[in-house]
Amino acid sequence: MSINGQPAGRVLLVDDNQAVARSLAALLRGEGYEPVTFLAGAPAMEYCRNHCPDIALIDIHLPDISGLELSRQLRTRHGERLPIIILSGDTSMDMLRTLPQSGATYFLSKPISASALLNSLKTWTTASPS
Repeated sequence: MSINGQPAGRVLLVDDNQAVARSLAALLRGEGYEPVTFLAGAPAMEYCRNHCPDIALIDIHLPDISGLELSRQLRTRHGERLPIIILSGDTSMDMLRTLPQSGATYFLSKPISASALLNSLKTWTTASPS
């Protein structure tokens, strides 16, 4: 599947919950995206040293580093063109206030609505220059 005749894009998916990561990866593949899945932040950051995903989906609470720190590192390494969607069940005001400093483009609360996620991804993949 593709968007506007182009491949939908490579999506960095970082979530320590294996069931969530597997489900999101299956959803993404079904929509034509190429998910690259990690269960921790350090291996995801190592991958991103040599690859730039088209979009990043990052859970905040990871076993090794904070997803917000991973987001900051990705923003520094890959610039403003990389859409970063933070995923979390933590919707406290303190956490939400930290999102702009982390470089996050968007926030989706868990449990994640498949349609909201896909709409967000399609917005960014169709807005990105080819």
